[in-house]
Amino acid sequence: MKKTYAFKAITLFIPFLILLIWLGKSLLIQVAYLFPPCAFHQFFDLYCPGCGNTRSVLSILDGHIIRSLRFNIVPFLFLVFAICSYIEMVTFSFGKHRKLLPRKASFYFTIMGILFAYFIVRNFSSYLTP
Repeated sequence: MKKTYAFKAITLFIPFLILLIWLGKSLLIQVAYLFPPCAFHQFFDLYCPGCGNTRSVLSILDGHIIRSLRFNIVPFLFLVFAICSYIEMVTFSFGKHRKLLPRKASFYFTIMGILFAYFIVRNFSSYLTP
């Protein structure tokens, strides 16, 4: 019975991934022009944590990981966490629970601290500006 859940999860994920890659890029390009400009950037002339997310996702869909990290690191981190969580779910469904993501709060506080430092440094580095 456990194998049927894993099989369903895998069979639902793979078509979704193909659909996301096939339709996602063209839809995201069309919708990106509808987004209003960043109010935080207009008022303070600093990049907010969300600046560059759309270009980062487009770069991930194109397969350019380094360019994606240059625009914004958050979508890439979300993708890594989502893949690790999905692998944990599949291994749990097969009865062999493997933990890929740490369960300690100190790990996540460290990640948040690194992200905070990244969001500050990107305002002073010309290479990290979206």
